[in-house]
Amino acid sequence: MGQSFGKFFVGFFVVFFLAVLAYMAETQALMKHWGFGFPLWAIVFGLLISNTIGTPKWVQPAVATEFFIKTGLVLLGAEILFNKILAIGKPGIFLAWTCTPITLILTYWVGQRIIKMPSKTLNITISADMSVCGVSAAIATAAACRAKKEELTLAIGLSMVFTAICMVAQPAFAKLVGMPEILAGAWMGATIDSTGAVAAAGAFYGEKALYVAATIKMIQNVLIGVTAFGVAVYWCARVDCKEGASVSWWEIWYRFPKFVVGFIVASIVFSIIDQGVGKDLSTVMIDHGVLRGFTRIAREWFFALAFTSIGLETNFKEFGPYFKGGKPITLYVFGQSFQLILTLIVAYIMFYIVFPGVTAGI
Repeated sequence: MGQSFGKFFVGFFVVFFLAVLAYMAETQALMKHWGFGFPLWAIVFGLLISNTIGTPKWVQPAVATEFFIKTGLVLLGAEILFNKILAIGKPGIFLAWTCTPITLILTYWVGQRIIKMPSKTLNITISADMSVCGVSAAIATAAACRAKKEELTLAIGLSMVFTAICMVAQPAFAKLVGMPEILAGAWMGATIDSTGAVAAAGAFYGEKALYVAATIKMIQNVLIGVTAFGVAVYWCARVDCKEGASVSWWEIWYRFPKFVVGFIVASIVFSIIDQGVGKDLSTVMIDHGVLRGFTRIAREWFFALAFTSIGLETNFKEFGPYFKGGKPITLYVFGQSFQLILTLIVAYIMFYIVFPGVTAGI
């Protein structure tokens, strides 16, 4: 990164210590019950320092937010295995790849035309965060449209709050109305932002719900790269394009977050290995071995360091202009409400009317 390793090494101890504290806070019984995980605590601990005593200058070289985030997202790609995506079949793919872009586009349109969001970059970052898959999509989208770090932090904060609410409320609602496990799993997998929260909500409802929810979320995660590319093209063609100028593909490539390429390559490589070694050996070597034993753990640590860094470089004073009129919260509530209703309807149609055979085999 062109910086002094010695200075980075010294400051890293503080960033790492705060990340460890975030993990410890996550394990507290009450916090664990309500779904307040390490990402929230990492940001909170970082904010406490940056907004009180200020982040010391000797710590700042280790506040490498982009490096930590991009590395974590590339590792996330290794967990996107094609055979698991195909296991749910057409209903799961149709659900995730139809409802998600509809929600994204509509939320952005409502933010611009009805709510009148002053910042287009904040509007699209919140829309992607809420509709695709939370933090990972927000980071990729923010990079594609060049959103400010304050806008990314705000979008992530909203996502974490609503994720905690949905993780508890959605399984409770599903139980209250007697929703079938597969329908509940599909609904939660496509609407709860965090992968960890999806697994927790699914496990709370039942084994089949957990399986369907986790797979749907994996299918949805594939759209991270698609969304980043789409936003990069749209921003070059419509938002930042000068009147009368043609779209430059070099500009699109320049805007496109390159770590998404690593994300896609990791997914392809691990999917090929997964297919080549057979189901049983893949479960032992890939799923339980490499993924759960190394890449997933490493990814979470990189994310913990990234969220800590976000907190350390963010000041509350910078948020003032973005909260005027409560527009970001209004946008998120609208988008999440629309997504909850649309996804439930489409999930029922796909799993119980159009493809009942797939549902019966799960």
